[in-house]
Amino acid sequence: MSNSAGSRLLIIQYAGDMREAYRLLKLTGKQEYYSHKYILTQTAEIGRKIGEVIYLCCKTDVAYDEVLEPGLRAVGGNLDPYHDTGPLVALIARLQPTHLAMHFPSIAAIRWAVRHRVKTIGLLADSFEEKGLLARIRHVRLARLFNHPGVDFVTNHGLNSCRSLESIGVNPDKIVPWDFPYELSPRDFAVKTLSQSEICDRNLVYVGLMAESKGVGDILEALARLKAENLRPKLTLIGRGDLAVFEAQVARLGLEDQVDIAGGVPHSQVVEKMRWADIMLVPSRHEYPEGLPLTIYEALTVRTPLVMSDHPMFLNNFEPGQDVLMFPQKNAEALAQCIKTLLLDADTYKTLSTRSLEAWSRLQLPVKWHQVLEQWVSDTAEGHAWLAQHSLTQHAYEQQLNGAGRLEPSLT
Repeated sequence: MSNSAGSRLLIIQYAGDMREAYRLLKLTGKQEYYSHKYILTQTAEIGRKIGEVIYLCCKTDVAYDEVLEPGLRAVGGNLDPYHDTGPLVALIARLQPTHLAMHFPSIAAIRWAVRHRVKTIGLLADSFEEKGLLARIRHVRLARLFNHPGVDFVTNHGLNSCRSLESIGVNPDKIVPWDFPYELSPRDFAVKTLSQSEICDRNLVYVGLMAESKGVGDILEALARLKAENLRPKLTLIGRGDLAVFEAQVARLGLEDQVDIAGGVPHSQVVEKMRWADIMLVPSRHEYPEGLPLTIYEALTVRTPLVMSDHPMFLNNFEPGQDVLMFPQKNAEALAQCIKTLLLDADTYKTLSTRSLEAWSRLQLPVKWHQVLEQWVSDTAEGHAWLAQHSLTQHAYEQQLNGAGRLEPSLT
């Protein structure tokens, strides 16, 4: 990275607090989310090579500016980047980045970078499926900015999320699908069979943001429908968010003896809970801008059968009935029926667990998160050429050569 020595890479993220993630990792060796250890380790290494990497964490509880270690710094914005655009832009200007990586699509931040000729890349995990006039206007503005020569690439987590970028008008030559590397695979876990325990002793697990748009309320409504059929599995909800809202819904539906709202827990415990679970639930509504949740990768890894919504980012990745069970978003009755199938049908249960390796393998991508940053921030023709070789255009070409609907990924 000799060309970029003395650079300052600013990574802007909407939520999360990398200072707290760093402290937790240093004090306990634990991480609340799978990617924190990997991301912090990789960005610290990049920072030592180029000069400095700064995390700007917008929605923190307090404002702060702290050097975590040489080459790695965290800044808490204590602002809402979609509403407090003036303070956001002022904070970016104060930090004086030479390179800007956007973890979310902030029009204000990208405009500032383009205006000040700061090298910029999208490093997203978002979909762009919102409907309506305001969404279309925003998508047109985003596509125009992303296509600007000042934005080198627009990378996104997973193929479907990249295709959603193309659908709003972003040049596919600039779109690069990325993924995380995974320490574990389904090969590390035995295939699961349907528990012989009573249904009231079987366990459903949800992991993610506790929000209505993530379908958490739909799970509770489905559980109430199952209870009316005298099917009473337990449910554990893991994640931060609107806990009080769902505690009230649990009480209203009379599900107190079936539901445990656990809040946030360390990632190591999350993986253990996923393996312990009889069924994993991913009921996201279409309005939530999913990329491809790590929960899906991890549930497949531990071979626990998945029930998921028909979110556009999930479609075409899986064969319903063989890899996962899928239901129409917001449809609590259909969700209940999927859960019921996995509670009662041993053959379907074993099929989903057995095929988890194949489903997981199809999701793997050759470009990893840290490689995007390393190749881009190198400021070399070779680095940019490497990213261009993995663009969405190139993926489509390789798919045509394979004669299949998707790339055949390496299983190594």
